[in-house]
Amino acid sequence: MTKAFDAIVVGARCAGSPTAMLLARKGYRVLLVDRATFPSDTVSTHILHPLGVSALSSWGLLDRLTVTGCPPIDRYAFDFGPFTIVGAPGTSEAPVAYCPRRTILDKLLVDAAAQSGAEVREG
Repeated sequence: MTKAFDAIVVGARCAGSPTAMLLARKGYRVLLVDRATFPSDTVSTHILHPLGVSALSSWGLLDRLTVTGCPPIDRYAFDFGPFTIVGAPGTSEAPVAYCPRRTILDKLLVDAAAQSGAEVREG
């Protein structure tokens, strides 16, 4: 007998896992697949800008990030050589950014998708 899914999400990192999580929270039968196993690192930026932090908060996941000890970033400096742009990254509603290792962020998101009811297949 085959198992039917409403959605199959390929790629379980910072886009796929939240997609699977949100679909599962809406009651869809979701399969989330990735060739990697988590936690694992990837060559990518680690910055989670304030709007991303706001999304984690609205999904009930921000506390899971902060307990890892990842410090908030309340000031940016972008050095372009001849000039530097300095300032606060966010707004009053979303004031800070975070810079978690992808081993932390991706695993947190994969776990949240599984806890929301998505079937996760790694490796």
